[in-house]
Amino acid sequence: MNYSNDPVYQAVRRICNPEAIEPILAQTWEHWLGQRPASIQVKPTLNYYRPFDCARLVAEVTVVMEPDAAPIISNSFFNTFADANRVHQELEQGYELAVPPGAALPVFAIPEWRTVVWSLPHAPCLPELVPLLQPEIFCPLLVDPQDLPEQVADYPAPQLFRYVPFKRAILTWDSPGRDQRYFVKLCTEKEFPKVVDNFYQIYHLRDRLSFAVPEPVTADPKTRTFSMKALSGQQFTEYMSQTQSEPFERVGRVLAELHHADLHPTITWTATKELRTFNKAMQEVNLALPHLSPAVDWAIASLTTAADRIVFPSTYPIHANLFGDQILYSPDQIGIVDWDTLSLGDPHYDVGRLIAHFIYLAGRKSLPTTAVKLCIEALIQSYESEIEWTLDRTCLAWHIATQLLLRAKISSLRKLPLGWQDHLEFAVAEAEWLIEGCSEFVSLPSITPKITPKITPKITSEITPEIASEITPEMTSHPISRF
Repeated sequence: MNYSNDPVYQAVRRICNPEAIEPILAQTWEHWLGQRPASIQVKPTLNYYRPFDCARLVAEVTVVMEPDAAPIISNSFFNTFADANRVHQELEQGYELAVPPGAALPVFAIPEWRTVVWSLPHAPCLPELVPLLQPEIFCPLLVDPQDLPEQVADYPAPQLFRYVPFKRAILTWDSPGRDQRYFVKLCTEKEFPKVVDNFYQIYHLRDRLSFAVPEPVTADPKTRTFSMKALSGQQFTEYMSQTQSEPFERVGRVLAELHHADLHPTITWTATKELRTFNKAMQEVNLALPHLSPAVDWAIASLTTAADRIVFPSTYPIHANLFGDQILYSPDQIGIVDWDTLSLGDPHYDVGRLIAHFIYLAGRKSLPTTAVKLCIEALIQSYESEIEWTLDRTCLAWHIATQLLLRAKISSLRKLPLGWQDHLEFAVAEAEWLIEGCSEFVSLPSITPKITPKITPKITSEITPEIASEITPEMTSHPISRF
């Protein structure tokens, strides 16, 4: 059994296949509205796949009713389940909710795909999304008055930037003529107070920081929405791919500054919680690609055992969700965004997470190994020189290995980009090398303890090419080798 036998995965591929999904949507549209569209186009924008459990896809759907008519553009949410009973339960839930005026269709099912389709903003758990998409409600509530047009009729409508079912939605809004973008988060009741507190904490410290943070505009407890002005700059992920040392040096100094800032978040990061998340994620990798299970299980055991020996610092403010996309880079300014998870914890976690993202990109894009290594060294050296504080190399290696596997699970298995299987295989192989202290991308010690044999045999000869040729994969310690 692997992903190819998974009904959830098969449904995802069908939804992403225009020839499979578009006729079904056209038929459904005709059934509910009495007219078959001239054309329908489906463009998936967000994918969340969990093997043999469920999948969630958000897609932009463009409908043209007649050849010369203006297109109708809406967002649809496809919820797929391995358990057919959950399809029935979700349909029943949908029938209990009133269909908002902005929804193109009521909730419906594609039974043979075990899929329920919602037309946003008609969706479970975030009913506030419906009024927020109306500019006459959104703008007075969440936009700085100086960025608004004089007439209510001229207010631009917000756009749905991201929708994470049952958790959050992110909206964008652009001020006409002022070159100012807003990001607005719609949170759950539990998440909202933490998000607001974290953003205001970091913003109140802005005058003492060399890096920029988003400017909060307003927080509305009733709708659980928090708005902020967007920062300028390009995502650091793009600069990573250029493999130039200077940007990494600048980012290293910024991270050192963050980790010693006067911040007091209420959330705490611990290695125990991280291992719990890690173990759960790796079981999904094993389900999807069982041939990786021996290597994955070895990595889990090695990292779990090592965690008992490593002392993880726990009293430093950390971003706790850092990767290249969260850093906005320009020659004039570095900005850091998305402070939802600001925590007290281990600085190695932020540094290791960013390095792991870089190594993941290096594997996906075949970046030159030597250049990647120089950039990572520049990051570490500038971090340490900024505050005269030495990173624990074993602790850092533990974080990089753990976060590389988690990054591959999130960016490859969850999102299913082209070549995702190869990406996961690279991450698992590279994690093995990191654990053993043999990575070509970064010079760090082995995480596993070196065991000295009781009797060291005499070496009477070198390993010749003839002997080496007889060494089979079964004779090596681990089943996966980096390619």
